[in-house]
Amino acid sequence: MRNTAYDRMLDAIIFGELQPGSSVDEKFLAEHFELGVAAVRDALLRLSLEGIVERQPRIGTRITDLGLREMQDVFEARVLIEGGCASLAAERATPENITAMRSALDGFEAVIEQRDFRTLVHMDQHFHRALAAATQNRQIEQKVVQLHDAACRFWYFGLHRMEPRTVLADIAAHLDVVAAIERRDAAAAATAMRAVLGHFPETVRNFFSTSSIPIG
Repeated sequence: MRNTAYDRMLDAIIFGELQPGSSVDEKFLAEHFELGVAAVRDALLRLSLEGIVERQPRIGTRITDLGLREMQDVFEARVLIEGGCASLAAERATPENITAMRSALDGFEAVIEQRDFRTLVHMDQHFHRALAAATQNRQIEQKVVQLHDAACRFWYFGLHRMEPRTVLADIAAHLDVVAAIERRDAAAAATAMRAVLGHFPETVRNFFSTSSIPIG
């Protein structure tokens, strides 16, 4: 039940149902998601430790802002960490890990054509979690999952404003990472992962100027 509370609230934040900067109330969330208050409280604590919500004594809980500075911080960290993650995965990934990475993106072309961006975000989550698991390093895995969850908020915001061919190329580039890992080419895997991550902040930055989302 507590994992369900966390997953459902994380989705609500990623997909904008709980909007950046908005205040949240434990009792309201419990009623909205049909969960116990204790489960909601635990989920909010976990989300606060990951920096996705802010809990302030005597003030309450709010969803963290979705701004340029926050985006830059997340993606700089991802480029550094996930580049190394891909390199390590090239050395340690099992056949099952490689299968999990590939299968996470099965059918992505149809999902993009249908503009089913919620499903695409979940597919991308599965991919990056499978990649992180392939490092066989729990500390790296936890950090990658945390950073990716934060990044999903920006990515989902940008997906609606991107050309389909751009999204297709972005997801296809993930398979270049898998191919390098399968060849056991650590340097190529790191380079391919940096290529996946490197362009996105600038792409999304261009959309913020016409958005009502704060850019502090």
